[in-house]
Amino acid sequence: TFIIGLLPSYREIGIAAPIILIGLRILQGIAIGGEFGGAATYVAEHAPADQRGRYTGWIQITASGGLLLSMIVSTVIRSAMGEEAFMDWGWRLPFLFSIVLLIFSIGLRMQLDESPTFIQLKADGLVSTQPLKDSFSDRANLKKVLMLLFGLCAGQGVIWYTSHVYSWFFLVHNLKLSIPQSHMLMIVALALALL
Repeated sequence: TFIIGLLPSYREIGIAAPIILIGLRILQGIAIGGEFGGAATYVAEHAPADQRGRYTGWIQITASGGLLLSMIVSTVIRSAMGEEAFMDWGWRLPFLFSIVLLIFSIGLRMQLDESPTFIQLKADGLVSTQPLKDSFSDRANLKKVLMLLFGLCAGQGVIWYTSHVYSWFFLVHNLKLSIPQSHMLMIVALALALL
């Protein structure tokens, strides 16, 4: 995310700019997929058995919360500097500010311990030493992975992105609302979605 803020423009490096941007966005998607699943698993393994749903429910809030925070930050920056400056170079600032979140997350991660569930599984010899091979080389496991990926995760992703991201696009491009108006509507909608 931070590197997107440093990316040279099309005027500076030509077709390489959008290619690099798409590559960075793919890396972001892979990273968020791993982080989201890892966070949900970590929280579920640390939660009391009768509170797992409540604890992992907070993980679900982070997706809408992150989009809400990004809308607020870009709205504040856009209104503080003006539309022309924002479109020229100010759009980079939210991406550059993401370094603060990176530093925070690394600091937080350095303080985390393995979950009691994982420690017990490891002690019992039930942890895979080759998780990718075990997931994809065994036909039964591969079937489960693909069913979860395309049956559950893909559907949830389509619904989330359609309701959260396309809504903003629709407000601006179809309903012809101004960007500040559409941001304010999305901020309210996302705040309600958190509940």
